Amino acid sequence: MEGKDNAMEGKDNSHKTWANSKRPSMKRRSEQNDYTERGIYLVTLAIDGRRPLLGMLAGNTSVATGPDAPHVVLTPIGERIRAEWHRISGYYPQIECVKLCIMPDHIHGILFVHERIERHLGHVINGFKTGTRKAARELGVLAEAQPRRTEQPATTEEQRAKAEQKAATAEQRPVSSVPYAEALPQPTSPKHPAVGTLWEPGYNDRLLLHKGQLGRWLAYLDDNPRRLLLKRQHPEYFTKTKNVRVGGLPMDAMGNLSLLFNRRKADLQVSTHLYQQEIDQRQTAFLAMGSQGITIVSACISRGERQIATACIAAGVPFIVLLVGGFPPLYKPQPLYLQACAEGRLLLLSPFQWQNEKISNMRQRCLYLNRLARWLCEHPDATIELP
Repeated sequence: MEGKDNAMEGKDNSHKTWANSKRPSMKRRSEQNDYTERGIYLVTLAIDGRRPLLGMLAGNTSVATGPDAPHVVLTPIGERIRAEWHRISGYYPQIECVKLCIMPDHIHGILFVHERIERHLGHVINGFKTGTRKAARELGVLAEAQPRRTEQPATTEEQRAKAEQKAATAEQRPVSSVPYAEALPQPTSPKHPAVGTLWEPGYNDRLLLHKGQLGRWLAYLDDNPRRLLLKRQHPEYFTKTKNVRVGGLPMDAMGNLSLLFNRRKADLQVSTHLYQQEIDQRQTAFLAMGSQGITIVSACISRGERQIATACIAAGVPFIVLLVGGFPPLYKPQPLYLQACAEGRLLLLSPFQWQNEKISNMRQRCLYLNRLARWLCEHPDATIELP
């Protein structure tokens, strides 16, 4: 790359070895949390294979309320799943079903465990799965398990002897003491491949830990249909693009890639030591630059950077955000980013791969992204290669 060595001199390339060896998973339980104790959880379950069995999107993204607002028209199995979810409180009076959002291929539900329950929350979820699988078979969504074929009578003495020996051996095998109702962890493949299964193995949960978090969850669930409609209307802006090379450096991207080609860019970096008045002054300056068609580039790390980025994106300023954590599986931009993405005003970039573990060298990553943001603005003629 022309000027690459000079522009990125001293850069930290250790991000190439930061990928954690443990397989990423969004369905692990927190080792620090007791899932039988009081708590509030946001639970997500996905349909096996992401089949849109539960409903169909309808409405208009420009309408906020009323029958034309974005919503999901439930199928019969979607209706049964809603009923089964609200039956959880009947089986477990300690648990309140605060909110449920049913999407075509997954559900989000908020559960409030008011007081200690005898079993792990996972048993509650697996019991819900068992009931909804039964409903799916009743409705014909899943095929009924076929009875096993009975063995044909042996036609020779040798075959009869083998059959008797096999039966005797089976009787001597120990019977499992764990009843099916215990809802043991599901295998990674369907138990009956010919019959199929309704849900993906496992589930995702989030714990309520911070003030204001519940309000954000409720707003997220209410806005889910609108966000999905936006993504379907603009798939080109919501599909992760791998191996975008900027000056030879590979990155993952989501959003409007044409923002990379804007030769007029400004680097947004704000020291943590600035007073609020100084941050406000810089915000005014960046809003003015954005109104002139300049694309702002930032990792949005410090409080001041996040404040100015929020103001700029809300005002319609074209923006490139560098993500310090990469793109998680099934990544969904936050609401502010999502609207800007749908309007083609935002590009999300990251040279890092997602890892499910805590980032141990966050400071080095942040410094690297700050240098990268500066480099992008100082080299408008850098070679850009799209896959």
